Amino acid sequence: MKFLNIPFVTQDTYAHQKLTLHPIDNEPWNPESTLSCSAAFAISHFEEGIHLRFSVTEPFLRAKKRKINGEVHKDNCVEFFIAFGQEASYYNFEFNCLGSVKAAYGKGRLHRRFLPPELLKGVEDNITICMDNLSAGKPVKWDITIVLPVSVFCYSDKQSLSGEDCSVNFAKCGDNLPKPHFLSWVEIISEKPDFHQPASFGKVKFDPDPILKLV
Repeated sequence: MKFLNIPFVTQDTYAHQKLTLHPIDNEPWNPESTLSCSAAFAISHFEEGIHLRFSVTEPFLRAKKRKINGEVHKDNCVEFFIAFGQEASYYNFEFNCLGSVKAAYGKGRLHRRFLPPELLKGVEDNITICMDNLSAGKPVKWDITIVLPVSVFCYSDKQSLSGEDCSVNFAKCGDNLPKPHFLSWVEIISEKPDFHQPASFGKVKFDPDPILKLV
């Protein structure tokens, strides 16, 4: 089972930190020998929330600005799953490459509760998209950085994440792209694409002390 320590990075020094990018490279539902795209993530936390960064290179771009809790999984999309402690229910957050967000809470794929739009309006993002028209494959490169305030975990009593032990997964998908794909940080065993497999989530611990040295 995969494990990560999530560093505590103060909000005012986050931009100066060089955080490790971890590959999202399990694609069991791809019949081809090579991955459909390249995707990776970095994660840290601060006093009031979580920093996420996703970095993606892929062959197609299909996205539109969608309403909160819309069908962002149909576009160039990344996902973050988290369950606190021994909780059976977990949160999932989905973002397309334009920053549109969908988030829900529950014990499995079905009967999930969407997070309130007024909370998701407090989620910050920063996006870059680059179209490489010179390379043979003409890849699309995009990065999204996300700040999830602790307040979005509205079904859990959290004031801070320091010292928390959690189960998580990170994913990349594109259901309505010309060649749909489904990649996961952890290995998932399922006949059909399905990221809602909390028993397969990796383990993380949120470090209790901040990183003080800039690198």
